[in-house]
Amino acid sequence: MSSFLFCAVLIARLMFISPFLVEGQSMDPTLHDRELFLIDRQIQGNHPLKRGDIVVFSFDDQYYYVKRVVGLPGETIKIKADQVMIKNQEGGYDVLAEPYLMAQHFNYGDERFFLVPSGEYLVFGDNRFHSKDSRTFVYPYVRLDQIYGRYIYP
Repeated sequence: MSSFLFCAVLIARLMFISPFLVEGQSMDPTLHDRELFLIDRQIQGNHPLKRGDIVVFSFDDQYYYVKRVVGLPGETIKIKADQVMIKNQEGGYDVLAEPYLMAQHFNYGDERFFLVPSGEYLVFGDNRFHSKDSRTFVYPYVRLDQIYGRYIYP
């Protein structure tokens, strides 16, 4: 009976895992062009998205993006000079630590603010020099229902 249970759990889990292939350089140095990885399609309920998660999403179900969650629903995000900042409860801003950028320094230029709506996310590529992301999208936010899955392996 335990073998059956193990197989049933494994099959159920595999139903929520999908392979995905990176196309392009927008996630360098974390993920490279033509790199294959797995995504977990369970992103609601007990597995909510958090800042720093890498997600796959699409606006039209034809072209898929791979980006990192930077802003969460309800947050105010400010980009200025070479920093991403998150508004804190006191009204000031805390600099977002981004160790995955591997000490790349990107100048964001003019100060910009993003007021992330409820149920939506702000996403940036790790290769800020070569990434089409929330900074360049016509509508900068990604709805939860547009997110196909979250990176899990390797």
